[in-house]
Amino acid sequence: MSTSRSTVRIAVVHAEGLEEPAARWASRISMGLAGATANATPTARLRNADGRPVRTDAEVVVVLAGGEPRAASEAVDAAIHASEGESGDPTARLVVVSDAWAPRVGRSGIDRIAEADADAALVPFLRGMLSAASGLREARRELSLLNRVVASMRSELEERSDELQLAALVQRDFLPLPVPPLHGVRVTSFYRPLAQVSGDVYHVEQVDGDRLAIFLADAVGHGIPAALLGMAVCRSLETTDLSHGRIEVLGPGETLARANRRLVAQQRMTTRFATAIAGVLDCRTRRLRLAVAGHPPAVLLRPGEPARPIEADGGLLGIFADERYDEIELALEPNDRLLFYSDGFEQAFTEGGDPRHVEAFGELSGILDGAQLVEEIAARIDERHGSLHQADDLTLLCISVETPAEARRAA
Repeated sequence: MSTSRSTVRIAVVHAEGLEEPAARWASRISMGLAGATANATPTARLRNADGRPVRTDAEVVVVLAGGEPRAASEAVDAAIHASEGESGDPTARLVVVSDAWAPRVGRSGIDRIAEADADAALVPFLRGMLSAASGLREARRELSLLNRVVASMRSELEERSDELQLAALVQRDFLPLPVPPLHGVRVTSFYRPLAQVSGDVYHVEQVDGDRLAIFLADAVGHGIPAALLGMAVCRSLETTDLSHGRIEVLGPGETLARANRRLVAQQRMTTRFATAIAGVLDCRTRRLRLAVAGHPPAVLLRPGEPARPIEADGGLLGIFADERYDEIELALEPNDRLLFYSDGFEQAFTEGGDPRHVEAFGELSGILDGAQLVEEIAARIDERHGSLHQADDLTLLCISVETPAEARRAA
């Protein structure tokens, strides 16, 4: 496949009396430089009848200025004005062959060759100049192409960013609204995605006059895939069942088992999984039934005692359809606070690479108000080194049990 190559135009501008040398140089330059054409041009052609410059379309102007200083200066000035654009910037490279002309200070784009050196130096000099100019044009062409590619990528990234921000708003709209306190039990949430969208999802629901269903899941990975998986987990969530015309509250183990079976059934070419923790709390009796699917254990904060992880067994959601999730039962007391959280907290609170989140929670066990406790945990995260670039999504649910007196005052 052949490619066309543009011809470089060279004007050999000459002072009066140098017509023959200019014609010879034009011929010599045209023959000696491949891809270039040169024409002799007297300085008189560079000005019209009223003295205004006539702009040249040459890319290189060779000025044969001669040895008389005044004539040389006039020839160079005419060439300069003829090779200036509308803005006054040079549009052509000037090469002056003269012993009588000296370059002006501060004027760029003009080279000078002594007359005695012209025979040996002018054509090689022009060849090197055009070679560099050719490379520069190619570089500029590639830069222009690259700029267009970058502009296209920037536009696409801005579009994707707008879509992600919209997705984040939609995801937040699907988060549950705050549940009013029930028999002195409050649930306070903290939600901070790693990016615009999050793989963490949670659900808090009052299922009857006494009980709350509480659920938190953490989908594997980050970003959009994790967010979609989290939404799928949330969609698979069942906390009640209709049996014989009556609504029955499902235990947390059954809630996790149903979510797991549905998630496994939805798997196609890839296997995606999530961790989760679920609980059903009778706020009147303060008895909590708890089940876990490979999730970090809930942490119990009780005044005067060390922070205590509540261990429970259960496999990840989305791996084995017949996975069982055993339940444990926990009796809560007034001033207890139980924390459900995603594993981002294990990375947010570390020392020497080891997770220290349980100790960090324990340091705040003296804060009895759930909302204040969550605010203090958020403040501690903000104070941590690297908090501006958190490693994972962060979600926390604080279940706080008020004293009977506080509950009566709140009512």
